[in-house]
Amino acid sequence: MEWSPEKAAEQPLVSVVVPTFNQAQTLPEALDSVLFQDYPNIEVIVCNHGSTDGTDRIMRDYLRGIEQDEVSYLDRMDDSDGEERLIRSCGKRYPAGRSVVVLESDENIGATRSYNEGFTRATGAYCTYLVADDAFLPTALSEMVQVLETGEADFVYADMFVVDNGGRILQRLEKPEYTFRTCLADWFHLGACKLYRRSLHEKVGYYDPGYRNANDYDMFFRFALAGCRFKHVPRVLYRVRKHDPDNPAEPAAWRNRGYENLMRESIRCARRARRFLREIRRDEHD
Repeated sequence: MEWSPEKAAEQPLVSVVVPTFNQAQTLPEALDSVLFQDYPNIEVIVCNHGSTDGTDRIMRDYLRGIEQDEVSYLDRMDDSDGEERLIRSCGKRYPAGRSVVVLESDENIGATRSYNEGFTRATGAYCTYLVADDAFLPTALSEMVQVLETGEADFVYADMFVVDNGGRILQRLEKPEYTFRTCLADWFHLGACKLYRRSLHEKVGYYDPGYRNANDYDMFFRFALAGCRFKHVPRVLYRVRKHDPDNPAEPAAWRNRGYENLMRESIRCARRARRFLREIRRDEHD
């Protein structure tokens, strides 16, 4: 895999926002999953606010190790024997030349404000965010950009694996083909792996700070109301980590993921989407 300014200039820039809070143990692997992408033109914006677990030191060490440290990185998925496995390879941390911006403060501003800080700094034609304990598969960005470049969609989303802390695949999550009812009104089914046009934020605005956990559900609902065209990519391109909530060795930020609040906020979004559908049906019958 080689990076060059010439290769980067041939492709539209993709901005990847990585919000992190007390995720020093998993942040380097998440960043590697972006920097080892086979897509050449990427900027990474890390938003680290209020972490107390040495994330700032880990980030400095990470940047010093680019093109120096020998690391194990997620290289590909293999299913040649009928069983899906994630295969790792070793190489120098890659690459110098990609843009990595780190935004830091001592205040814990929360995930939603971190998203907004990152996306307002983003300059790419396309953008997404990566949770700091998850990872992209190596072809994720190139495959999603390819769909967006056809002009048929403004927002693409893909399937994903759920893995344990050792990287063992626990579950394959296949997302449905898009309809407003299926993916937004019935429940939120757009998933964690997505890429969309940054112009959507210029048109609609950014993530609502009134949502602490279901901020993506609300944001993508508003994208839909603005006429966003969604398209499913039926490929596994993302890996979400499932933590053991009862393991005291894991940070409290992993054990307490705001599940109850996520459910409350998600129900609120689903009700809004269903109300929108009812209003459309009523207008059609008037």
